Amino acid sequence: MKERIRHLFFDLDHTLWDFETNSNETLAELFEEHQLERFGLFNFQGFMDVYVGVNRGLWDEYNRGLVTKDGLRERRFRETFDKLGLENPHHPLHFSDQYISRCTEKPAVFPKAHEVLSTLKSRYPMSIITNGFPESQHRKMVASNLAQYFDHLIISEEVGFAKPHLGIFEAALEKAGVQKDEVVMIGDNAHADIEGAQQAGIQSIWFNPHNEFKAPHIEIEIHHLEELLHHL
Repeated sequence: MKERIRHLFFDLDHTLWDFETNSNETLAELFEEHQLERFGLFNFQGFMDVYVGVNRGLWDEYNRGLVTKDGLRERRFRETFDKLGLENPHHPLHFSDQYISRCTEKPAVFPKAHEVLSTLKSRYPMSIITNGFPESQHRKMVASNLAQYFDHLIISEEVGFAKPHLGIFEAALEKAGVQKDEVVMIGDNAHADIEGAQQAGIQSIWFNPHNEFKAPHIEIEIHHLEELLHHL
């Protein structure tokens, strides 16, 4: 793999920026600040159990073009509180805006991310390909100090296509000035990152930190970011 590679593409959320850690910390802060346990309907874990399912479902709809950015942001907490039995008049005001503003300022990244990226930057130019919203993704890159490693940040909302659509990979190749056989895509999502890259003719490495079931189309699988240094 090393001989032909001239550029690396990375996913951001769940691959480098530790979405779960940053999101959970933010939600725990807001849950406490809004004193949501006073209603006696749910505790923080109960809230999280429902929210994670609602949020995952809405992101799946967004990636398939079935819900807008504003719709996703407006619905995920409203639907969570509704499912938990909290009547609308008691829904905390500005919860969604507070979550977005605070979460995107959190700095947690996966273990060894900075060390690995620093080493890889000495070998290859690198770019981020992310399904997300520009205002959020730029803030995450700065807050986590990841921006220093990457030449380009390709964001689905800006290019008009979301992974796994071929269009976002073509936009990234054009931006980076490389051919599809000169690139490796590294990401955690077996469908959006890995299948998407393969359909675009791009080699891929699946980052599987939680040891999820291996899909049959996986070329290379790693569980820790340090393993990238053995393949690249």
